[in-house]
Amino acid sequence: MTILAGTPILCRRCGGPSDVAPDASLRCRYCGNLDRLPPDEMGRALEVRGRLLLAASRVAQVSGTEQALAGIFEGHRAFFTLMGPWPLLALIVLVNAAWSVRSSLSGLPASVPDSVRVDLVVGAAYAPLFVLGIALSFPIALLVGRASYRRNVRGKLVARPAAGPGAPMRCRACGGDLPPATDAFVACRYCRTQNLVAPQTADELARRAAQELAEYRDRASGLHGASVAASRRMTRTLFASFALVYVAVIALGSVARVAVVALLR
Repeated sequence: MTILAGTPILCRRCGGPSDVAPDASLRCRYCGNLDRLPPDEMGRALEVRGRLLLAASRVAQVSGTEQALAGIFEGHRAFFTLMGPWPLLALIVLVNAAWSVRSSLSGLPASVPDSVRVDLVVGAAYAPLFVLGIALSFPIALLVGRASYRRNVRGKLVARPAAGPGAPMRCRACGGDLPPATDAFVACRYCRTQNLVAPQTADELARRAAQELAEYRDRASGLHGASVAASRRMTRTLFASFALVYVAVIALGSVARVAVVALLR
């Protein structure tokens, strides 16, 4: 049975890890189910592989867009990645607009009405305020998307707690020991399921350990829909922020004009 060395052998009934006897008989440590592997080594390998694939199919999987989104939401530098050059661009536009307004106002004759001066200042403020609003929309959308992700998705990706002090965390699908990881996610070497191994609180690990038996029988599902929902909320928030910024800039100009007319009466 050397081909099975280190590979988790899962119970056919509940999917929990089973203890293997020298005669290839199995006993599930969770539900107590008695089972037996095929007598030949190739048959045992195929049987174990099939059970691992079944376990992986029972949990929510991440790939492609979902994994990219999860990586952004878990990354500590997601804010700076998402913001990109917008803050710098907003600063450049703001400084350029301020300099242009100052030059224009200083060149106007004293006979020019104050309302014209206000219109000049308000018109010059549209561009920098709009760019600044876009720069602020990204972090707002990121916060909304991250909140949705943590509420609906994150708990389905967390790896199982270690079996003991100093032991590695275990795959959320098959329960196998996970290899060391430098990123937030690590793939199980046995079933290739992606596991979130970012540092967790003690309460979270305790909760996961207490629910392990139930999770073997009722696997988490619906990850794709939850990830898409988080992405949609983030997109809607981003466009709503754009619209609010545009409305706020227009409203600011109107209020400024009304205030100037009222003061000049």
